[in-house]
Amino acid sequence: DEQANTPEIREVNAGFDRMAERLAKVEEERQLILAGISHDLRTPLARLRLETELSVGDAEARQAMAADIDQLDDIIDQFLGYARPGHSGVEPLLLGPVISKCITPFRQVLQMDMLVDVPEDLWVLAEPVALGRVVSNLLENARRYGQSAQDGISHVEIEAQASHGQAMLRIRDQGPGVPAEQLAHLTQPFYRGNVARTSAMGSGLGLAIVERAIERMGGKFRVFNHAQGGLMALIELREGS
Repeated sequence: DEQANTPEIREVNAGFDRMAERLAKVEEERQLILAGISHDLRTPLARLRLETELSVGDAEARQAMAADIDQLDDIIDQFLGYARPGHSGVEPLLLGPVISKCITPFRQVLQMDMLVDVPEDLWVLAEPVALGRVVSNLLENARRYGQSAQDGISHVEIEAQASHGQAMLRIRDQGPGVPAEQLAHLTQPFYRGNVARTSAMGSGLGLAIVERAIERMGGKFRVFNHAQGGLMALIELREGS
């Protein structure tokens, strides 16, 4: 209230207003910088991809170089994903279509199969793009590190249910899991655990991005070893109407 009677309160109020304006300006500039970084890094990568396709004669070398470029592009996306603003606008949306869209690319992976049990009428409060990124990230993590010791295939179970106004989404693989002493650190930025679930292919931000995105949507995220084997990711979101 700028019309407060005492000059001290007016001064404090005015100071808060100025601080809020400065913070808004900083956030606006940060988003602009992130957009510039994304453009400036991805433009030369696109040129490298084109030059690789046109100038590298050996098919195996061309494929390896393209994979390196894809890896760099993925790492850039992870860094930018973690650095995105700390708030997210949520809306009611059906969970099933989000899951269906995310699993479609993985249906083509020969060494991966998925069992999905998500009610068709389950609504959640979430940001569609962010939730899709979360699910895709977890599926990619399961694809890379969740191979069963029996057949070498990543068997992934995706199930969801609603209870007491909360929607629970579980994504579990049947891989080797993670040593108990490392579980608490998996969502820390740049943390790398044992070789079984960590490689030089990523930025060390995958699960940190997942946790941060879910918290922005007002939800909770946990990851733990399942009693019957494999790693379980548990996402708790508010149920939509």
